[in-house]
Amino acid sequence: MKSTYLTNLLLLVVAVLLVWLMTESKVADSAYITDKVQAAQVNQITIVRLEQQSIHLQRDQQWRLSQPVNVRANQIRINLLLSLLQQPVHQQIPVTQTTDLAEFGLQEPELSLVFNEYHFAFGDTEPLSGYRYILHNEQIYLVNDDISPLLGASASSFVDNRLLDPASNIAALHLPELQNQKVQQQYAALSIVQQNDSWHSKPQNYPQDKLLALLQNWQQAYAMQVVILSDAATITPDAQPAVTIELTDNTQRNFVVSYSEEGLTLTDHQQQLQYLFPATIIPALFSINE
Repeated sequence: MKSTYLTNLLLLVVAVLLVWLMTESKVADSAYITDKVQAAQVNQITIVRLEQQSIHLQRDQQWRLSQPVNVRANQIRINLLLSLLQQPVHQQIPVTQTTDLAEFGLQEPELSLVFNEYHFAFGDTEPLSGYRYILHNEQIYLVNDDISPLLGASASSFVDNRLLDPASNIAALHLPELQNQKVQQQYAALSIVQQNDSWHSKPQNYPQDKLLALLQNWQQAYAMQVVILSDAATITPDAQPAVTIELTDNTQRNFVVSYSEEGLTLTDHQQQLQYLFPATIIPALFSINE
């Protein structure tokens, strides 16, 4: 009888221990890499790359790329970077004096991410799970990694693909004449300005709805790709058609136009940006749909 009692008691202890271990495992897996900073509190992001130029992003009223150029940032890419703060930790390894950082690819990390003053160094992946070793605050964390390819990408990847800032509206639009390779007119020059709460165009005045549709196409234009120009490529070439857009915030954007059957390129030499569009968008941006 006593033996049965001891056996049942031992089984109960084992069961309680298993439940405790399972609970602790779930807690560990649900813990995040840090509780010191939340995504909403981050206003500066720095991407440090070994033997490459660092990328700096800063949030004021909106996220901007501040190095290597000062332009609007791609919010989707920013959110992807910030998602690191919400990745569950699958394993945590304290760093001690005997820890060999090289074993985790963290002796001289090729990629690091800094949120405000919080530093995260990216190491190797664990062979079986594919999770990434990340060093932060004297701890090595094993987490799911979706962002290291983005950290190694060019700074152009972080530029907003929208041609115009959605916070600014068009006040006037001046389109050049575009010609094909045989020097035959393809799209006529057109200027659209707002006067007395209505839109007017020259040299031909079109109906309001047609003008509004064209303006909307420019307001919402979204490039397939944006490329940051080198300093040597920022000199505005002569004798090329250019688009001038006056905005309601009293700023102006100027785009040199280059196009072919393969695509449309709008180059802003002042901001050192080149926007690439498919050729199919050309009629929507340079002609009135009659």
